[in-house]
Amino acid sequence: MYTVLDTTMRDGAQHNKINFSVEDKLGIAEALEKLDVDFIEYGAPAFDIESADFEARCKQPSEKLVAFGMTARVSTPPEKDPGILKLIAAKGDYVALVGKADRRHVEKVLRTNADEYLQNIRDSVATITKNGKRVIFDAEHFFDGYAFDPTYAMAAVGAAAKGGAEILTLCDTNGGSLPQSVRDAVSACKKAFDATIGIHAHNDSGLATANTLAALESGAEHVQGTLLGLGERTGNAALSTILPLMKRLGLKDLPGLNLLTPICRTVAEISNIAIPDSAPYIGSAAFTHKAGLHADGVLKESDTFEFISPESVGNVRRLVLSKQAGRHLVKSKLEGVISEATEPETLSAIYSALKEREAAGYTYEAAEASFYILAARLSGRKVDFFKTVDYTVIDSSDALSHAKAEISVGGVTASARAEGNGPVHALDLAMRECMLKFFPAIDSVSLVDYKVRVIDPKSATGAKVRVSITTTDGKRTWKTIGVSGNVVHASFIALEDSYRFALNDDFNGLFA
Repeated sequence: MYTVLDTTMRDGAQHNKINFSVEDKLGIAEALEKLDVDFIEYGAPAFDIESADFEARCKQPSEKLVAFGMTARVSTPPEKDPGILKLIAAKGDYVALVGKADRRHVEKVLRTNADEYLQNIRDSVATITKNGKRVIFDAEHFFDGYAFDPTYAMAAVGAAAKGGAEILTLCDTNGGSLPQSVRDAVSACKKAFDATIGIHAHNDSGLATANTLAALESGAEHVQGTLLGLGERTGNAALSTILPLMKRLGLKDLPGLNLLTPICRTVAEISNIAIPDSAPYIGSAAFTHKAGLHADGVLKESDTFEFISPESVGNVRRLVLSKQAGRHLVKSKLEGVISEATEPETLSAIYSALKEREAAGYTYEAAEASFYILAARLSGRKVDFFKTVDYTVIDSSDALSHAKAEISVGGVTASARAEGNGPVHALDLAMRECMLKFFPAIDSVSLVDYKVRVIDPKSATGAKVRVSITTTDGKRTWKTIGVSGNVVHASFIALEDSYRFALNDDFNGLFA
């Protein structure tokens, strides 16, 4: 039987930007429970002062909880060692006990007799098992030790087995091992010991996933990692990648895998880190298709460009509009939103406009609201519920910028002045004040992000800029875009589109 241990709360906490509170750990444990991992390693009772509070408040069953600790101190009998006693008293049924499997570490770091240390491993494990706990032995630096002195590395693992350890986890602690060396060492341990062999890989060479798979191919049946790959230095093997691979290989059923992406986002939020867009399976770009040929293929037959469905890991497919987009993709984006836009002649006009505007510096993959406004206008839909008669922005060395805006609705005009923290803020406030005189619903609309990018840097201060604005009404969030050689005018174009989108009922179902 294959088992998985998540050590986000223990080894993941070694990440230089992580500092979990008890509340954080409780939230992570609750999220992991939905993923059906077999073991949750929550911390080291001998070192983590919050472990007792976590144990008292956690709702996970004891057979899943794993306390982490070290072998007894040199020259201290295990039955009297404070760390061992805390492991015995821990709430969970299992204990993960770490011991060194590299002779160099024993002699040069611990500065103790190598043969005596083997007895220490055996006695520490035996003391814990005799007190009713089940032991997972983590053989620290195993692969480096095996490369240096295979006899000693095997003896360290063997000592744990003799003490009663049920799972023998081989650790690539420095993260420098290559897959073939992992295969060789795991195969040797598989032949030598009756206990379950495990793998604990670090990602310093970018090979944590590859080394984990190499271990599984060679007979390992226990995997350790952190959900998001968090850990010291470059991190640990990412279970967010390994769990889907184990299911693909038929090693674990994992009925909760369809919740993987939202669970990972929950853990990322608790950890106060961002999941990279490019993260396998769970990243926002994992199932995003931009190239026209790819998007066309996935629309016709999804498995032509996706080896698994995004839904199987809780993610979603995203088709990006760009100059590489084909007509099929443009049509698919408009179906169900602007039905008349899919008529051949109208679709051709929209497709041509898309190409022309992108040649001028527009890019719609991150500003689809502006695309829908463009398409609706070319389809004959009413999108211009207001007309900006004029605007003026004055920016000086004063702390505040000043703006005036005037709009017209049905022949009636309204104007407003505003001060803001910069010209765009002032212009937004002035336009908003005008709009509220005609459209009270605009009161719920607010700008949440603003980005400027120079399109042609070689033109220096005369370069065109692309402004992207993110807006929300509390229910939806959308993005609009503007391009101009004048940053204020580019911002104005994006602001206008943002308000047009908010006022258009045709778009109510988009970006919810």
